[in-house]
Amino acid sequence: MSVVVERGLARCPRCVAVADYTFIESGPNSLRYEVDCGKCGEAYREVHNPVAPAFTAAVDALVVLPPPVLPSAFEMRKRQAVAWLAGLRTKALARAGRGT
Repeated sequence: MSVVVERGLARCPRCVAVADYTFIESGPNSLRYEVDCGKCGEAYREVHNPVAPAFTAAVDALVVLPPPVLPSAFEMRKRQAVAWLAGLRTKALARAGRGT
């Protein structure tokens, strides 16, 4: 028993004119796509059956990387101050090591 699931307008795969399409459920595990062109007479058909998923690809699809968090203006100034103080400390230790 076939049941029409959806009807609408699509492009003809042959002449690219506007044509009628339907999705028809032909069974519990089968879906048929049909395009009937009134201009060129093309009757295009595709039958889709379920396919076992590739679980290796499914695992990769579950990985979600968070977006990078940009530091605030305060954090940037704090990092600059720490770097400046570290530079001063290095210079002071170098002077102390020379004995001047």
